[in-house]
Amino acid sequence: MKWNWGTGIFIVIVIFLGACVAFIIYSQHETWSMVEEDYYPKELRHEEKLVKIRNANALTTKLLVTSDKSNLIIQFPVDFKGKTLTGNINIYRPSDEKLDLVLPASPDTSLIQLIGLNRLSKGRYVVKVDWSSGGMYYFTEQDVFIP
Repeated sequence: MKWNWGTGIFIVIVIFLGACVAFIIYSQHETWSMVEEDYYPKELRHEEKLVKIRNANALTTKLLVTSDKSNLIIQFPVDFKGKTLTGNINIYRPSDEKLDLVLPASPDTSLIQLIGLNRLSKGRYVVKVDWSSGGMYYFTEQDVFIP
């Protein structure tokens, strides 16, 4: 077989087409998940979220999210001592939406809510707390890493 420009160009085209087919097959097996299914309606309510964040930042103490060996600890601000809280806690896993967890906000009398780490896989989470008390609404989000 004689090697010339035509043979080289043909080989390059075949390799390129083979790489394209391989990429298409590979991409068909990948999972693509959106951050949130209903992101557009939530984006329309972005101003409401900013007001909630401002309300949370105006509190004397901030909401704290920490963890120990067995629990994720959510400490609500002392401003709510003796007040009723309603809302939800969204424990969001950016890498896999199947690992997300949504719980009602129900702190004890010392304003602490414990969530067992056995319900969470190891890795990075974003804890989003959306709560209200006395007609005021608050929102805080904080990154946490579960070892």
